[in-house]
Amino acid sequence: MTSPSYPVVDVLRTRHTGYLLATSLLGRLPGAMAALAIVQLVRSTSGDFAFAGLITAVYVIAGAVGQPLLGRLIDRLGQVAVLTVSGILSFLAFTGMALTLEPLPGLAVALAAAAGVFTPPLEPALRALWPRLVAPGPQLKAAFSLDAGAQEIIFIVGPLLTVVGIAVFGPVGNLLFAGALGLVGAVAFVLDAVPRAASTSRGSGGPRHPGVRSPILIPAVARVAVFTFGIGVPVGALTIVATASEAARSNEGLAGWMLAVNALGALVGATVVGIRPLGSTPARLLTVCGVLLAVGYLPLAATALPTWAYIAVAGISGLMLPPTLGQVFERISQLSPAAALTEANGWVVSAMTLGVGAGTLVAGAVVGAAGTSMVAWIVLGASTLTALLSLVALPGRAAVPTDLPVNIARQ
Repeated sequence: MTSPSYPVVDVLRTRHTGYLLATSLLGRLPGAMAALAIVQLVRSTSGDFAFAGLITAVYVIAGAVGQPLLGRLIDRLGQVAVLTVSGILSFLAFTGMALTLEPLPGLAVALAAAAGVFTPPLEPALRALWPRLVAPGPQLKAAFSLDAGAQEIIFIVGPLLTVVGIAVFGPVGNLLFAGALGLVGAVAFVLDAVPRAASTSRGSGGPRHPGVRSPILIPAVARVAVFTFGIGVPVGALTIVATASEAARSNEGLAGWMLAVNALGALVGATVVGIRPLGSTPARLLTVCGVLLAVGYLPLAATALPTWAYIAVAGISGLMLPPTLGQVFERISQLSPAAALTEANGWVVSAMTLGVGAGTLVAGAVVGAAGTSMVAWIVLGASTLTALLSLVALPGRAAVPTDLPVNIARQ
């Protein structure tokens, strides 16, 4: 009697996948460390929270701008050169920001922008490699879900590493520590044979189609990016919802528990779809997954729930994130021309980042103006927006343009 085969296990057993996933996650850690690291550094110097918010926002927005731009360079020049150079430049920018924040705050803001722009695009780089590494069908679906679920580990480990880094190296040294992790991860990633082979063949495929300047100009890709922005909104709003709920209940530590359990729920969702990938195509599943994700956040509007139950529903709200992102990554691999796949993945990474930022910004403004009693309305508003933007990914609206060279083997 043969033992059952689980696609996620097959993916992890495939040569190169474990190493590339691990080094990619290592290189992505600064993204989960930098915000807290910057705020703590500002607090240790000027203590100006407004400035801390400004410089952190500059870093995040610059990162959202840089990912598709660097992805475009990877599609032209290959992964090795771009990831190595961007890793070095980002590390130098982190170093400069840490050293100039107190004496030259204006320069520190500019260096925060540079650190964000030059963040090595390891997320889109790895996602452009998955179709090279594993077989299409269940294994590819499992790979994308595994990638999305592993991303949650970063946002659990990153803040903890920041706390340890500040204790060991101090606020300035901790920012250098975060930048160094990004550089080490990027260099380790490109030492593998697969990124080198992809670089030899100029990224993920052949030369760009002369009629396509950027994959974001493909309407179907743009719609997926809009969809991804939508699923980022409630993710970003959750930080404010959790913090406001903590204040309203006078329950110290509630926000941390809610965010941790939310990440745990996402890991559960990733594990389930890794073992049993969703059976239909991404074109059919995107809208369904987006709506289910929106519905999963709705119980957070029930602010009168007991604390233990409110923490539990935070976990439920995380369940659909990895399955939904897995469908996004697979759909992008189908829609984008092969030679522009890294840039296309960069656009959806940026869209997600901007959605998270928008959710945090708007939710924070609402609570700041009207108080913690607005939590239920924030949840309802974010979920409604996600559900509405999910409609742009309906199959009839996301068809592959017939005049563009899509890698049919990836469909």
